[in-house]
Amino acid sequence: EDELSIMLDEANAYERGMDDDLTFQTVRELAGTAYMAGRSAPPTAVEIEAVAKRLCWNSCKCDGVDSYAAKDEDNAWDYAGEILGFHEEYIRQAKEILEIARKAVIE
Repeated sequence: EDELSIMLDEANAYERGMDDDLTFQTVRELAGTAYMAGRSAPPTAVEIEAVAKRLCWNSCKCDGVDSYAAKDEDNAWDYAGEILGFHEEYIRQAKEILEIARKAVIE
């Protein structure tokens, strides 16, 4: 669900930046065009947060600590926000992962 909304956000942003001549294209075509154009673009804040949330959720699932059982990604992210520096560290890691992924696409 989150991946689809990110893709559609990118397609909408791409469409707003183009001429009205593209109105005949379907959302799917715009999404594909936006994806191809964005493969080497810097990651958006939405992408970074989505990756950071997934990293946080994965760490909750893997740490084996029963003292806090997160229900889902958002719940784990909210809990991590209560601990000084946790969001910032997951965001740093997310940026690094996305940078590596984009470099791999370009090369």
